[in-house]
Amino acid sequence: MTSLLVPSVSVRGMTCLDRGAFTTTIEIPCLKLYKVKISQFMPILKKYLLRIQCLKPVQNRDDGIIVYLNPKVVEKFEDIDETDRNLLKDQYEYFGKTSLTLKYENWKSEDILKSILPEEIETPTSFSQVGHIVHLNLRDAQLPYKNIIGQVFLDKIPTARTVVNKTNTIDTTYRHFTMEILAGDNNTVTTVKENGRMYQFDFAQVYWNPRLSTEHMNLLTYMKVDDVLYDVFAGVGPFAIPAARKKVQVFANDLNPESYKWLQKNAVINKIKQNFQCYNMDGRDFLRDIVRTNILNRRNNNTIGKEHIAMNLPALAIEFLDVLPNWFTLEEIKKVCSNPPIIHLYCFVKLPKNEDPCKAAKSLVENKLGCKLYPDSLVNIHNVRDVSPNKEMIRVSFLLTENVLKGEEPAMKKQKIEECTDLHLNPNDTNSNSCLTYRNKDNNGKKESYS
Repeated sequence: MTSLLVPSVSVRGMTCLDRGAFTTTIEIPCLKLYKVKISQFMPILKKYLLRIQCLKPVQNRDDGIIVYLNPKVVEKFEDIDETDRNLLKDQYEYFGKTSLTLKYENWKSEDILKSILPEEIETPTSFSQVGHIVHLNLRDAQLPYKNIIGQVFLDKIPTARTVVNKTNTIDTTYRHFTMEILAGDNNTVTTVKENGRMYQFDFAQVYWNPRLSTEHMNLLTYMKVDDVLYDVFAGVGPFAIPAARKKVQVFANDLNPESYKWLQKNAVINKIKQNFQCYNMDGRDFLRDIVRTNILNRRNNNTIGKEHIAMNLPALAIEFLDVLPNWFTLEEIKKVCSNPPIIHLYCFVKLPKNEDPCKAAKSLVENKLGCKLYPDSLVNIHNVRDVSPNKEMIRVSFLLTENVLKGEEPAMKKQKIEECTDLHLNPNDTNSNSCLTYRNKDNNGKKESYS
């Protein structure tokens, strides 16, 4: 847009929102048409129209039709393409300028904030919406203007009733962050619909990230009826609830009492009854007690299906792998590995640009396990999302094979395995931003995929 279509410079530095200060009158080009069937001419006019919030660029009047034109595209009639001018020549009364009064409601939030904030301060444009709550993550330089920023977002997002700002990093014990309410209702209990399921929770007391909705479904693709999901850090249930609705047996755990409370409530909301059990335990205790006992019972009863252990606590989950040594006796390991469970472990990786985060995540897990993830144990490495510049969230999915549970290399020499293994990026994996899969050459020189 031209400089005409920005708020007045008088609003610069405003800290208390004065909506009236954004009222301004400008001169813009317009076209007056005779009384015509406007739908016939919209394909011609649409590329020239003035697009502003809460303003109809084509307005019917008693004496004709006024069309407001974008001054960045059209300053004079000859700026309209010749072909379009010829189509309009018998339909318009005149081309000229007209006065137009713009008010606060006509400006986009980005335009308003860009006009208010000092030029050296970046305009906040990104946010997450969790139900009726708009969640901002303001930079230090923006904090003196935090209340006016909150009010603008509240005004401009129709479904917003509360705007909050994150004030510290996520609490790794209970997985939530301290927040302050910038504008709107003092109410952080919200309801979210994700992938066809409803979740209710107190956003100030639990962890919820709307950017993980795709991954919540991605993990579900590994599971079938008769499988079991042990969700070690279940939160309010975004993995556990859809799995249970898919007829997977679910054991869902979270240390945070608030998460545990809402996890139970969400099971009721989503009408889950028989195949869902909740726990409020430390993750290690949950693995050593509930998960271990259930896996052994399933082996003793020859129960069909696969076990999945989800560990979605990216900042710390890798530390919980210290449970694996001595988790099972040697005799039990033989039973467990007859149908090895899958661990889906999430972690953060910080790397310089152009380095492969999937390989780095694999190395992190291997270092913690004390052994390599060879093709017989590695299922998939999936780049879940960008967290920040040079920081990625990765999922490493691997089988609990004997060498993994024992924390030792297999008898075959490392060099020999590396000679017959090809590590590469799989461009055909539609479920991932970037995914490492493994191919193992068989005796005939063919390749088998373990993705």
